[in-house]
Order: sequence, then C-alpha cells, then structure tokens
Amino acid sequence: MEKMYYTIGEVSEILSEESSTVRFWSNTFPRYIRPERNAKGNRLFHPKDIENLKLIQYLVRDKGMTLDGVARRLSTNKEGLDKTSLIVEKLKGIRNLLEELKETI
Repeated sequence: MEKMYYTIGEVSEILSEESSTVRFWSNTFPRYIRPERNAKGNRLFHPKDIENLKLIQYLVRDKGMTLDGVARRLSTNKEGLDKTSLIVEKLKGIRNLLEELKETI
C-alpha cells in the first residue's frame, strides 16, 4: 500500500539523491512539487511530488538538461515525459536484475 506522505529523508532514499538536492528541486519547481508541512515545519511529499521529482531527476541526470530547460520541458510536454521516465525507470530495474543474475552465475 502506498503511503500518503513521505519525509524528505524517504524521498532522498527513493531517488538516491541528497536531501539538499531534493529540497533545492522542491524550491526551484514549486509548480510541480508542493510538499505540505507538518507542525514542526518538515516537508511531507505526496506520491505525485515524488513522480515529478523523478521526472526532474531524469531530465537533469540522464538527459543533462539545465534547470531552465527542465522548466520549459515540464510546461510543454509533461504527459510524454511521464511515460518516458516510467520506461527508463523500468529498464534500469531490469538492468539491475540482470546484473545481479550475472553475478550469481
């Protein structure tokens, strides 16, 4: 079952990114990432925020885009990016599985 909220530590672990990077992307793209705050002021991310962070990560890390380029791309073709990012994520999972199998053989 999917959680309703994730802490910044959980999100950074999911993305394999530093918390400061997640915080920076959250502040840079407030139109797409809208974490809520608890009583202590900590960020609580929705699953949709995590999906948007994965898209940003894909564009920055895999495609080498600048932050301005990412903002333009998100505003013009977000639906296509969702599908592409999902495919890339699944392919990376398959590659990891195959690498694990190769090591055991």
